[in-house]
Amino acid sequence: MNKIIKSRISIILTSLIVSYFISDVYENILGFILILSIGVIHGANDLLIINRYSTKESNKNQILFFFYYLMIVIIGFALFYIIPSLALLAFIAVSVYHFGEQHWEVNLAGTNLSSKIKLSLIISHGLAFFIIIFMNNLVPVNEVLASFYISSLNYSLLALSLFLVSILYCFLLAYNKILRNHFISEISFFVLLFILTLNSTLIYGFAIYFIFFHSLLSIKDQVKFIYNDDKPTSIKKYIRSSMPYFILALTFLLIFYFFVDLQKVNLLQIIFTFLAAITFPHVLVIEKMYSHKK
Repeated sequence: MNKIIKSRISIILTSLIVSYFISDVYENILGFILILSIGVIHGANDLLIINRYSTKESNKNQILFFFYYLMIVIIGFALFYIIPSLALLAFIAVSVYHFGEQHWEVNLAGTNLSSKIKLSLIISHGLAFFIIIFMNNLVPVNEVLASFYISSLNYSLLALSLFLVSILYCFLLAYNKILRNHFISEISFFVLLFILTLNSTLIYGFAIYFIFFHSLLSIKDQVKFIYNDDKPTSIKKYIRSSMPYFILALTFLLIFYFFVDLQKVNLLQIIFTFLAAITFPHVLVIEKMYSHKK
């Protein structure tokens, strides 16, 4: 059993044990804390990454990229007020790609796969994650979808979709020599993820994947790109530069807690709107970061 499989088993089993001993309310609180701490930190240094481009691109291109970044944030928020259903679907589609990209950029570093196979892997991974978490949290998911004026999902349709995506994913892993080494780790990961999301809340299950299987890996890649290494001193610099955004997130959380009646608002709707608005530009930055690393 390799280190990747061992670490995944350890993280998910620990998460399951924690969820067993705490109530749904505390699962959600823990999930929010993870998202608003490590999750926010992992996307807080986008501007540092953009500044790093200045050594490789002209000042004009850098200014344009800053402008595009701000415009995407504004458009993201606006879409959720003007066309909420389209905005949520766009967020899910972008997240499918982003999560899959991060996963396979880490696993396939230094390999030479065709762009078609790599794209298929990225999309299949992201789809499998979202289908699993939607299937196992169908009631709260449909509540969120209803708040964005989107029709409810059907469990049977999700199950069929997961079956088809799993067949494609397994075929891709088994077909290519490079990918065969990842077959057992990938299948075991999704089986464990299914068990976790089946026995936890939507926010908690999402947070465990988002933090331990996405954000921390992304932070490592970002530190390497910004500082040319991932030594403890560089990680400390990265965290220090993230602190203003982290403090801002905590301030937002406290204001929200004290001034908003949680009984009268759809908390999940607000959380997904917030995540989407900051995810749209972040995905563009990370995509550009990986293109510079190649």
